[in-house]
Amino acid sequence: MYTHIRKVVSQFVSDFTKEELDLIEKNFYPKKLGKNEHLLQIGEVAKEVFFINKGIMRNYVPVVNKGQITNYFAEESMFNTSAVSFFTQQPSYEAVQAIEPCEGLAIQFEDLQKLYDRFHNWERLGRLFLQAILIQQDLRLRWFIEKSANERYEAFLQTYPHLMQRIPQYHIASYLGITPESLSRLRSRSQKISTDKI
Repeated sequence: MYTHIRKVVSQFVSDFTKEELDLIEKNFYPKKLGKNEHLLQIGEVAKEVFFINKGIMRNYVPVVNKGQITNYFAEESMFNTSAVSFFTQQPSYEAVQAIEPCEGLAIQFEDLQKLYDRFHNWERLGRLFLQAILIQQDLRLRWFIEKSANERYEAFLQTYPHLMQRIPQYHIASYLGITPESLSRLRSRSQKISTDKI
């Protein structure tokens, strides 16, 4: 259960000591979420970070007259939470939901802060986690400014081909900023182009 997270953490920070890695078992605890179950609801304060051993999650925000807009997908080997809410300990503007049944490990805010305070490598891991989130947000903003709907779809296909069959199409559509009907047309067009090339 803890082997995978130890490996992922070590890939982020290669000089973790055995003592520091052993703290994972002492501070992270097993947690499961059912399909469509929420790790965090809008307005709640994020109290934990979730490491995904199995399953897919999404972060989404409600938009008036547009329903839910998915702004992030997290899959196996990734950490997930509402970062702004977690690090500020303020109510979250977004929700975090399991798309599939999820199994993983979670750690409470207070326990993670203690690790940051006591161990440089844990503090470094947190900084790298934040950097990854900021980069992802910036790239996503540029995505919408610079790319057409078709270009966003093709980019998603290239980046996450393995997720196309696991994530409901309406979630993918909301992530791309288009309607499910538009996504269906883009998929049909893309499949036709692929067939014509054969």
